Amino acid sequence: MRWVKRIAVFLIIVVVAFAAFAYFQISDYYPSTDDAYVHAHVVNIAPRVTGHIIALYVRDNQVVHKGQRLLQVDPRAYLYKLQQAEAELAQAERQQATIAANIAQAQAQLQVNQVNYANARRNAERAQALAAKQYLSSEAADNALSKAQEMQAQIAATLATLRGAQAQRSLNQARIAAAQAAVRMAKLDLSETTIYAPISGVVSKVDKLHVGDVVNVNQDLFPLIGNAAYWIEANYKETDLKRIHPGQKAVVHIDMYPDHQFQGQVSSISGGAGNAFSLLPPENATGNWVKVTQRVPVRVDILHPDPQYPLRIGTSATVTVDTGHVPGWVQFLRPYL
Repeated sequence: MRWVKRIAVFLIIVVVAFAAFAYFQISDYYPSTDDAYVHAHVVNIAPRVTGHIIALYVRDNQVVHKGQRLLQVDPRAYLYKLQQAEAELAQAERQQATIAANIAQAQAQLQVNQVNYANARRNAERAQALAAKQYLSSEAADNALSKAQEMQAQIAATLATLRGAQAQRSLNQARIAAAQAAVRMAKLDLSETTIYAPISGVVSKVDKLHVGDVVNVNQDLFPLIGNAAYWIEANYKETDLKRIHPGQKAVVHIDMYPDHQFQGQVSSISGGAGNAFSLLPPENATGNWVKVTQRVPVRVDILHPDPQYPLRIGTSATVTVDTGHVPGWVQFLRPYL
């Protein structure tokens, strides 16, 4: 009987040792962590204009769709600014039309003066020739020359007027461009008085807002949690990362739904341990140093989220990664260990 007991003890030791070996093999091929949390895209809704809230179209924890109205800021002040900008633009455009008429008038007058000058110059030349032959008095020749010089002076004056009007047109064109920009800006501000949902998801913490509250530019009002994509930030021990690579399949269990299994895929591995990005990173050169296994965030995307099991950001999860090329005996024993 003693040898039977020895054999039984030996077999128990062998089974325990094999079970321990198998457990560590399974942990090696299927690294798992319960230091994992659900994440999603979160947009902080913030106004681009300042004013009083005159309408709230959503309530706390309501599901919204992209493009849906969320709230309305009093638009009257921005409507008046738009009307003022449009009036200034209209005035600048009317001024441009007046300047264009002045330019056309100056150009026409310049042509008339040029014709008159050409005639006066020919008359002066003929008068000078007749005076030289004493067919015309010197006084008449001098009068003809003076007339030609007067026409030439009028050309110079008209040309100066034309150039001045052209310069005024350039300045007014800049004024029109500024007025057009002011109109576009006023229209943009007016459109921003109504805030729409940039993505589909769930709004939260809306109850802290009330009609009549004053909101400022870029003031965070409430978060909008997107429901198009979810991922798990799984904090794995650095010793588990040797087999984990992007593209590997993963199984995710959310603590909210212990009986449901989500399928996931490793998307990326952080470039540093979690404490490397903290506000006060550890200082290991102080003398009293104890080596601690660090954890590195691994992003695991949830594939095909089930609407029947809505996810909540920040909730806990357990992630198990299938590293692939698993021996058959490990796959067989995995459900039992």
